[in-house]
Amino acid sequence: MLDNKLPGLERLRVLLVEDDMFAQRLAASVLRQLGVRDLTIVKDGQAAIDLLSSTQVQFDLIVSDWNMPKVTGLDLLKHVRKTWQNMPFLMLTGNANEDFVVTARENKVDAYVIKPFSAGQLQQKLAVMFNLRLPGT
Repeated sequence: MLDNKLPGLERLRVLLVEDDMFAQRLAASVLRQLGVRDLTIVKDGQAAIDLLSSTQVQFDLIVSDWNMPKVTGLDLLKHVRKTWQNMPFLMLTGNANEDFVVTARENKVDAYVIKPFSAGQLQQKLAVMFNLRLPGT
């Protein structure tokens, strides 16, 4: 279990998009361990697009699975980039092949984490994305 929160994450509004219930619970738990207090969870990319289109809430970070039914994480990323070019977007994927990396970069993903991931891996990616100091450094 990770004890060290990342200073600054407590101020972020985070949208987590994950269709697998186990992965959803794991990612939510890790984000909360790292200090995220304002976490909205939806089960697929279409639900995320609907929420982003209908709400006045502005998110500071989207964490999304890549492989989902209806609307994939890649489709969600493309949708987000049309409206919010600078929205921090972290992709979760079980796919580490070169095509994935190239496609993700071509679509301006900010970072990705290969599943299964540890709390430390997610902490490190978020620290880099938001230019935060890791505790103890």
